[in-house]
Amino acid sequence: MRIERIATDGECLLRPHGELRLETTRELFERATQEDSDRVVLDFSACEVEDRALSALAELLNEAHVRLCIRGLRDRQVRLLEYLGAERPSAD
Repeated sequence: MRIERIATDGECLLRPHGELRLETTRELFERATQEDSDRVVLDFSACEVEDRALSALAELLNEAHVRLCIRGLRDRQVRLLEYLGAERPSAD
């Protein structure tokens, strides 16, 4: 998985390319939480996401109490994140 980074004033967009798998979820999460921006957006529009990876991502988000904006997921994937307890993580 390759992560593209696009930074603008106050916002950082991280766009993973390839496939987000269970074993690479923590790497993506840690990268996102290390950004020094007012707003961090994870854009999954350029990658495939395993359901197990979404489960791990929801767990990490809940444990860390970090609010990241997420876009590029299918409705089913957003519902899965919500079911797993993550706050609706949508980008405006």
